[in-house]
Amino acid sequence: MMKTPIFSQFMIALAVVTATVGARAEDRLSTQKWANDFAASLKSKNTAQTLQLIDFEKLDKKVLNICDDCENKEKMAKARKLYSESKYDEARELYSQISKKSPYWLQAVEEKAWTYFRQNQLENALAQTKTLLSPQFASYVGSESYFLQSLAQLKACNYKEVFETNKSFKEKQKTRLIEIQNLSKTGTNEAFQKVIASAEAFPMRFSDIDDSANRLPALFFKDIELQRQLMRYKLAEKALGVLNSDYSGTSSKLQASFEKTKASSLAQLQNRMKQLASDETNDNFKIVQKLNLVEVEAVQRLHADVELDKNLFKKGDFNRTNAEQLVFVDDGRPWIDELDKYEVRTKACPQNIRRKM
Repeated sequence: MMKTPIFSQFMIALAVVTATVGARAEDRLSTQKWANDFAASLKSKNTAQTLQLIDFEKLDKKVLNICDDCENKEKMAKARKLYSESKYDEARELYSQISKKSPYWLQAVEEKAWTYFRQNQLENALAQTKTLLSPQFASYVGSESYFLQSLAQLKACNYKEVFETNKSFKEKQKTRLIEIQNLSKTGTNEAFQKVIASAEAFPMRFSDIDDSANRLPALFFKDIELQRQLMRYKLAEKALGVLNSDYSGTSSKLQASFEKTKASSLAQLQNRMKQLASDETNDNFKIVQKLNLVEVEAVQRLHADVELDKNLFKKGDFNRTNAEQLVFVDDGRPWIDELDKYEVRTKACPQNIRRKM
């Protein structure tokens, strides 16, 4: 019997849940419904309706201005502002309110981890990265999640885990990083072609993307310009299908207009994807450099002639369990309901110790 991968199971569950988030189904533009309306307007020779349907400028404003996942988006914006003002406790409270149904949830977990790190709460920061780098997400999250975990481990003098994190980064992110880098040059790949072919409603949702997400820029489907060009491409494609099947030769001028729109939209769509991929590639390059610096620092510390006084290490114990709690050995394969509920205990580094270089 073929087993479904853990992440696929999670994506299926998440897709069902996100179907109720953001814009309602009836508020989204269905390309098939639009095609049916377009065909009906041609059949009834309702010129006014036809012109209204093919006015893509007005359609863009109407469709892409639909509020989708607004509540979580606004909370993220407020949390980031608080973070920039070093109000970490207040920012963390907002990050914690981001729904797991939202495509912003992983970003919220990562940014919440940074609030802990900035307050030198390394155990709590590492607890968040435990969720981010679980098998469900390790190939999908951004490279900064690995950097954050590695940096926190370095600060806690957990050098062995620094090397393990960097090794995991290379194993799990290499394919994605290369894919995104190539995408920044070509503007298309197999995953993006799959998204283009399957796009049927706008504005787009996370549940529309399936497992193509790990080969495309993070949250690319939320980009307004990309959605605008993809929507025009799909509508032009639907219109040409109507014209070629039922009105062949009777609307040559209209057909030429849609063919031009389709070609232009595809070109701009690929250019936009190049830009998004290029931006992420530049960020990834910086993160790789930082990860290398963290690893070099760990190596230097391991070889430094420093006597560490064990009494300087902080000791900690996990909270005791009660009759309603169970404890399992961490086998590296968490259940879905364990995500974002980890606790981590780590020994802290002795502070203000000079090492010989």
